[in-house]
Amino acid sequence: MVRILAIGDSHIPRRAKEVPLKIIEKLKNLTKEELFDYTFFTGDVIDAPDFMELLKNITKRDLFIVLGNMDYYGGNRDAPIYRELTLNFNGDRRVVIGLTHGAQISPRGDTFQLEQLAIEKGYNVLISGHTHQEEITLTNNGILLLNPGSVTGAWSFIASGIPSFIVLNIDENSGILKVSLFRLKHGDIQETKYDYLFKDNKICTLS
Repeated sequence: MVRILAIGDSHIPRRAKEVPLKIIEKLKNLTKEELFDYTFFTGDVIDAPDFMELLKNITKRDLFIVLGNMDYYGGNRDAPIYRELTLNFNGDRRVVIGLTHGAQISPRGDTFQLEQLAIEKGYNVLISGHTHQEEITLTNNGILLLNPGSVTGAWSFIASGIPSFIVLNIDENSGILKVSLFRLKHGDIQETKYDYLFKDNKICTLS
């Protein structure tokens, strides 16, 4: 089982002062017994050294970060625009997970353009941010689009205003992908679950 944290758009300190304590507590609780294998950060960190150190501490392998359009104001300006990770399953199957901020998509968050980008890059899963609106979309072409929203609930033109992040669990034996969307609503962390299957180089709903 591979555990992946998708998170980002903290915008500290320009649009948010800090990550909500309940989000931090949930992240620590989720990794109390087992760390995340990988963390994908969608950019727009700005200046949040303590939070980034926390993410490093709860990640076993790699912390992938991409450049956000506002990162020119902080210490992340040298990050790449794209990152990707290939996971090899049993047999000859492999799933490719891509990461980008999403500022190149206009209108922002447009699922058709995100899907086309994923197809062009050869991604089965594309993690992006920029909208600050948490979304999980399975396209007709079998590509899974994940947007973890903003971990601080920071403002943007179409933001939900809800602090959020996503956890993706991938079983390399069965090809099952379990996605959990965590949102801080009404003072509590709420979890919404989605199950998918990776088969024939496409992702489909698990019936």
